Amino acid sequence: MIRMPLNGHDPAQGGNLRVLLVDDIAVLRDGLRVSLGSEAGIEVVGAARSVPEALRIAAQTAPRLVVADLQIGGQSLADLVAGLARIGCAARVLVLTGQAGEEHMRLAMQAGARAYLLKDDGYAELLEALRVVGSGRRFFSDTVESRILSQYAERVAARFAVAAAPITPREREVLALIGAGEPNKVIAKTLHLSVKTVEKHRSNLMRKLGLHNTAAVTVYAIRQGLVGRAQSAAGRQA
Repeated sequence: MIRMPLNGHDPAQGGNLRVLLVDDIAVLRDGLRVSLGSEAGIEVVGAARSVPEALRIAAQTAPRLVVADLQIGGQSLADLVAGLARIGCAARVLVLTGQAGEEHMRLAMQAGARAYLLKDDGYAELLEALRVVGSGRRFFSDTVESRILSQYAERVAARFAVAAAPITPREREVLALIGAGEPNKVIAKTLHLSVKTVEKHRSNLMRKLGLHNTAAVTVYAIRQGLVGRAQSAAGRQA
């Protein structure tokens, strides 16, 4: 799972984690209220089935964390986050949803969510998420992480399958070494090039292949079976 430090987060507060639950499915909402309410260090201050109800409870109880679905009674997570800001509630929002798509996650992060979990993730993972986010960090469950990475790799592979960008033999050698994780200085030494020339090859590769970062270049090199050739390229140039 991923836990990312937040820039400028406040020091961890003492006391119980005051949690507000927001979901329009009663059995889930009420079940979590009972389960979380029995956990040491966690205080469930309320459970709401709609955004207006959640805002009323938040205004009265000042929760530290809000666990909510992406869609709540016809309104969105963005509506909830905007409402919390409007009433001056600084609670951190965790998404607990059945939506596993990359686009759903992107929208949740844009809305200000600090964590993303699926409803079929384990209860222990939700507990960990509450404590991680309560301490000022972001949290993505193992399931979310693996699905997002898988979808990303599939999208990149599909793009490359239709790409007809011709690359030179030298660019292919550079690509193989990038895919093997080698920095520009090592690539330059291996291929007897200047660092500036390597940087130019890297830039040309990214432009031709429609890539925007080293991670995407690496995925492409692996998918094309080039990484295993990096050693032979180094041997030829030695």
